Amino acid sequence: MAGTSVSVLDIRDSPIIAGPVLMDPFISGSANLFPKMPSRINDDSWELWEFEAFSDDGETAVGVSLYRDLRGLDQDGFHAELNAIWPDGSKWGETLYFAKSVITAEGSAHSHEGRLSGTMNLHRILESTSNQKTSLPVTEEAALLYPSVYYTFPMGPQAATVDLTFAARAVGEEGRKLYIGSENNGHGGMVRGWSSRAWPEFMNEAYYAVAHVGPYMLQLLRVVGSAAAGHMPHAVARLYRDHELVCAANHVLDGTGAEAPAVDTIRVEKILPEPNEERQEAGLAGAFRDKNVGYIIEFSSAQQQRHWRFEARHKHAWWSEPTSAPGPDGTGKSGWVEALLGGSKGEAFNGTGVGGQLQIPVP
Repeated sequence: MAGTSVSVLDIRDSPIIAGPVLMDPFISGSANLFPKMPSRINDDSWELWEFEAFSDDGETAVGVSLYRDLRGLDQDGFHAELNAIWPDGSKWGETLYFAKSVITAEGSAHSHEGRLSGTMNLHRILESTSNQKTSLPVTEEAALLYPSVYYTFPMGPQAATVDLTFAARAVGEEGRKLYIGSENNGHGGMVRGWSSRAWPEFMNEAYYAVAHVGPYMLQLLRVVGSAAAGHMPHAVARLYRDHELVCAANHVLDGTGAEAPAVDTIRVEKILPEPNEERQEAGLAGAFRDKNVGYIIEFSSAQQQRHWRFEARHKHAWWSEPTSAPGPDGTGKSGWVEALLGGSKGEAFNGTGVGGQLQIPVP
């Protein structure tokens, strides 16, 4: 019988050290959910577990990000980010701090189910089929966003069930329920990431999305490298059709006209608003210097010699937070409910998803 493994970091026990930290190795064919730094982290290292769920129409969504890193130290704890949006446009968003971070792995390291406090359940669709297992990276290269930076989507296409109650924020207010499930055809995505490198060492800009578009499910992170990383783009992206993985891209086409490599690739291009385009038709722009209203996302499969193109427009603003001092050149991060259109040649499926973009003030 498989046992239970527990990793506990208590901020009161000084688990953040100044020197090198031991990191457990990547496990081939595993979700790699258990912490890679189970007893200590240092100033640069981080671990991430992230979950998103959204209704089929995109009007209800929730995102939860659990971190182990240095950023909550001034609040005497590790932090979690929780954001939600309802059909009436109301939102809930907070960063929560905890002195103790406890990660428990029950059963096999190859488990394909994730659960958050018994209230947010993401489960793989058709999890017993052989092609579903391809969502787990077999090689270390397939799990790498950048050297020594691991970023994976271990669960593939997911059905999502969420039943959350948000506490009242003021006297006289009532708590609010959020439900995603069979009634509104919930979809979801999961991210697992870890590294000994701090984010500014290898990126200054990022776009993340998870979406369900007709028979397709896509999930991606594209970053633009900082000066230390040569300003080169890097990505991890996966595309499924009818729950089967059709494109697994860890390489970016940068639009320079160079010959495409003999591997799966992704290209991500910002959509900037046209002067005469209606704002709502174009999509929404963020509150910071990056005024794009969406993204063109193109997947290419080397083995299948196929190409897929999706257009994602920012439909609803979800969350927003600065990463620099205010001003016309200020940077920040913005979350969106995305409206998508696309597919392979001749297809025009509509869909929805959630996305987030980030710029940080480093060269």
